[in-house]
Amino acid sequence: MISGLRYSSKTFRLLFNRSNKSLTSNVCNFNPNEIDSNKHVENSKESSTFDEKQNHSERKENPYYIEDGLRKVYPYHYDHLTYCKRRWAKRNLLDIYSCEFSLYPRKEVEKRILSGVVKVNGEPVDVEYELKLSDVLTSSVHRHELPVLAASIKVIFENDDLLVIDKPPSIPVHPCGLYRYNSAVFILEQEGNWKDLHTIHRLDRLTSGVLIFAKNVQSSREIHENFHMRDITKEYICRVDGEFPDGVVMCNKPIKHFYNKVGVALVHPMGKISITEFQKLSYNGKSSVVKCKLYTGRTHQIRAHLQYLGYPIVNDSLYNSYIFGPEKGRHGKIHKSVDKLLNDLAEKHSDDWFVKDDDEEKISWSSVADSNIAKLLFNMNCYSMNEDLLSDAYKKDPTRLHYDKNCFFCANVLRDPKPSSLFMFLHAHKYKCDKWEFQTNMPIWTSDDWDIM
Repeated sequence: MISGLRYSSKTFRLLFNRSNKSLTSNVCNFNPNEIDSNKHVENSKESSTFDEKQNHSERKENPYYIEDGLRKVYPYHYDHLTYCKRRWAKRNLLDIYSCEFSLYPRKEVEKRILSGVVKVNGEPVDVEYELKLSDVLTSSVHRHELPVLAASIKVIFENDDLLVIDKPPSIPVHPCGLYRYNSAVFILEQEGNWKDLHTIHRLDRLTSGVLIFAKNVQSSREIHENFHMRDITKEYICRVDGEFPDGVVMCNKPIKHFYNKVGVALVHPMGKISITEFQKLSYNGKSSVVKCKLYTGRTHQIRAHLQYLGYPIVNDSLYNSYIFGPEKGRHGKIHKSVDKLLNDLAEKHSDDWFVKDDDEEKISWSSVADSNIAKLLFNMNCYSMNEDLLSDAYKKDPTRLHYDKNCFFCANVLRDPKPSSLFMFLHAHKYKCDKWEFQTNMPIWTSDDWDIM
């Protein structure tokens, strides 16, 4: 196919080809002296400008189309720019792109550097070029973004200073990797006309729940100061393997981040102070629903601490894995070097991008976990499509599937993500400080009798 994307599961398609369901309400508690609850900001539904400088056009058109229950982006040309990171200094260009970017295999990276597609400070360089801190790297790509759930983003609260949403799972907060238009900030700009939003905090791509944006510099500074002073209470809900201990469980193990093609956080003596409070809410005989309270805000903190305690999140493909060893990393036991772990994780997650043949795709979709998560997503009507996403504007237009003969992804078919790679049992339930409190409803998978895994 021209788009470089393929998907054949009838199950997922049937589950999402449905009429829109009514959305359940969210709870928003706040101090009326600080926030005017009656003020509503109207946002005109203007057509979004698809950045088709890339496609040699200034047309205003929708960059998205809906297919098989997924939000997809038409391919486009894009110049990616990044500054040399401190850890890249004095390393050669080929090694950096091969080790830290999972978009292309090493031979393709070498080809792109030698052909001048990848430049340093605007000039072609050799593959052995040694990077300096002042260097600016640019790469021209024919971008094929990965799909995300075709879910409408719900607004929990809005005034002149803040926009608070319930982020659906699978959608990253901001552009990263193979996501740009399929990020929360771009979707909000394209479909809600919320421009120039300030990112206050981040949620993992697979994590759902409360996400706060500031609309101006003053509000951004104020809330960032609240986060810095730890004046904001952050409460998450998750479902973990096994029977979690009763009572309050504190984990104060330091966390260190290691980077390769896949970033991972590990409990490590050289890590940063990290404190999480856990409390079991229920147990159904297989898994437990656990409330998590964050006192620090390290990336992957909840997931890494739960892995260390021996109760990883049920479908956490990164931390609930035997790649860490027979104990899945419990109590920090990895049974291999960190370098070996990073290479093994990169290989596992890189292999998931490609479809070798139709039989392999069919087998991968026969798993009970994928079938059950597809059913779960179907029943979670809070992540369904509104009338706009069901309109003709989101129907696939084959004429916009631009083909580039030099594009790696046009020549290599990518499979669409499985349901298990679109969702994780981790939800940002509540954020509050002395001036406001934003909260979502509890997910349906937190009910005492819930059991489909």
